[in-house]
Amino acid sequence: MTTRHPPSDDDFSRLTIAQVAALLDERAGGDPTLWAALERDHRAGVRRLAVRARRQRAQQRADRARSERLLETERSLWGQGATRVAGVDEVGRGCLAGPVVAAAVVLPPGTDIAGLDDSKSLTRSARESLSAVVAERAVTLSLAAVEAAEIDRINILQASMAAMRQALADLDPPPEQVLVDGNRGPGSGFPERALVGGDSRSLSIAAASVVAKVHRDALMVAYDAEYPGYGFAKHKGYGSQLHLEALERLGPCPLHRMTFRPLADVPATRLPLEAAPAATLGRRGEDLAVRHLEALGWRILERGYRGAGGEIDVVAVDGGCLVFVEVKASRAGGLVQPGQRLRPQQQTHLARVARHYLARHPPGGDCRFDLIALSADGAEVDIEHVRDAFQAPAR
Repeated sequence: MTTRHPPSDDDFSRLTIAQVAALLDERAGGDPTLWAALERDHRAGVRRLAVRARRQRAQQRADRARSERLLETERSLWGQGATRVAGVDEVGRGCLAGPVVAAAVVLPPGTDIAGLDDSKSLTRSARESLSAVVAERAVTLSLAAVEAAEIDRINILQASMAAMRQALADLDPPPEQVLVDGNRGPGSGFPERALVGGDSRSLSIAAASVVAKVHRDALMVAYDAEYPGYGFAKHKGYGSQLHLEALERLGPCPLHRMTFRPLADVPATRLPLEAAPAATLGRRGEDLAVRHLEALGWRILERGYRGAGGEIDVVAVDGGCLVFVEVKASRAGGLVQPGQRLRPQQQTHLARVARHYLARHPPGGDCRFDLIALSADGAEVDIEHVRDAFQAPAR
């Protein structure tokens, strides 16, 4: 049996660069002794091969360390018998436009996905490839989104939590343990563990981060065709210079979060109510109505107050008077007689909800019912405010 010994420095000098490359491949990149010998070679090509081999080995070690770090929490839970560990994460929290999107992912015990990491540290092509791998290997996976109008209504933190709760609720089968990125859980009803920096500490959270990012990016690319000129396909709704310049030129569209600066400073008349989807038209109109009332110096007490089987859009204080405000939004045509939009049946309905509110919050002063009617004409929004729109029907 013949024993092969590593070539001496002189032996390497007799090898071609291609033969040196083949030798490194045969020895899986080599070792420090071999690299040191190659780095003394007079040929730059050989020296570059040695440097590349060192870097590849360092990257392999870093990948193994990353994999061990990502799997530490899951392996502990899998070892305790939890076979359905869900990672959940959201993307789009800091955007000026578009939804916040959450993904929840359950991977089989023992899973390791090479290259998977926090979505922010990956290239677009790497994210897309890894998202497909996650979708193929996951036990179950779900996505949920909260749109801009709802973000404005409940704030971005609550919207992020709501998206994560919905994504977790849609998992089938349900998770036994939830791992969430951050310092608080969404309150899903499942056992939760919050991990600060979780997308770099948990494989399941990293998987959710990648899936959510790829899905949201695809949504924003589709929205770019629906709302051209803003550059959504490029900046995905984040506040880039391109986006800010488009806002200055075009004004906001229904995808924009109007409580986020600088959008919160945009005059109400520049808001494109006529372009709002039917599902968000009422909420957009309510947002405009509230800004109108705040500009008058009113104090907003409630939005979407529910009681007695109904809802009042806005409860506010005008001076010393408690006002129940009904908001009506329309895409086309001014409202010649806005009061006609409140039929007697609706008036009775609103009065019943108002009495429910008053029973719990005695006003200590006068009360009345106002109507705010909004209508869009092109890019302009007309706001018609009818004070004391009706008298509460007798009980």
